[in-house]
This record gives sequence, structure tokens and C-alpha cells, in this order.
Amino acid sequence: MAAPIERVGLWIETCWSAGDRDSFPRDVIPSWFENPPGSDPLALIPGQTLLGHGPFTFRLRSWDGVAWRVDVVNGPVGWHGFDLQPDGDGCRVTHTLELESKTLSGRLRWMLIKPVHDWAVEALFDRLEHALRTGTVPERTSRPMSPMVSFALGLARRASSGRRTPPRPD
Repeated sequence: MAAPIERVGLWIETCWSAGDRDSFPRDVIPSWFENPPGSDPLALIPGQTLLGHGPFTFRLRSWDGVAWRVDVVNGPVGWHGFDLQPDGDGCRVTHTLELESKTLSGRLRWMLIKPVHDWAVEALFDRLEHALRTGTVPERTSRPMSPMVSFALGLARRASSGRRTPPRPD
């Protein structure tokens, strides 16, 4: 990204906030953010803040301005995150996803979701670059979807019909 870590980090920490600064392609896959009652609704509270997109829920593990980590709550055991590293005058952003899928059905589900996941990460990076250039996130995601991504996203939507924000897990 053509911006220093500090600027990139400000945009990373607002991903999945469902607000104006959310770089996730929320116009295609709704994103959401939730804190426990009585806390600042926009605070990042490790171990407490829940966030996600569509039916997927994650719990914030940590964010120190350089490494963003969330744990998967309602799916296979795992985590995903972003690491920011200086790169000349800019910043390299690396996305990592680690999942443990011990069952055949879990591996098959991942095979279906993977193209959508990869598209969403690429779209997020597109939107993030736009935000860094202009100061605003685009209203519409411009990254095209392959027929496979469109098909997989349609199946996922049908499977989670009526569930936008999952209930808060215990």
C-alpha cells in the first residue's frame, strides 16, 4: 500500500465496523460489529468485540497497530488476521487465514467458501487502496466476480437465508 503503517492501520481497524470507513466489500457481503452492552460500541476490546461478515463470526484476539488477529467463533477452529510491515515509503499488508478442518464436510465447505473468501480479501485490498488515495471508501465494490465466486456466494446466501448477524455466542 502506498501509505505508512499508521495510515493503513487506521483503515484496518475499521474493517467490519459496518460504518463509512469499513473497507470490507460490505455492499456485497454485509459486515457487522458488536460489543458487549454498556461498552463503547466502536471500541476494539480483545476477547469481547465480535465482528464478521454475513453469517461468519469472529472474536477480536488482538490489535496492536501492526498485527490484527481474530478467532473464528462459529466454524472450524482457526483465526485470521493482517500483518503490516514497512515497505519503503509504504506498507506491505499480508492476510493470513489458518483453519483446522478435521472432517470431510468441513473441508468440502471450505472448498465452496474459498473462492468467495479470496475474492473478498482482494476486494478489501482494492477498497483499502482507494480509501488511502481518496480518504473515503467507495460505495460500490468494483472487483468483478468470477462465475465460480458468484455461484458459491449464491449458495452461501441460500444456506444462511434470514441470518444477517449471528446471535452473540456464550
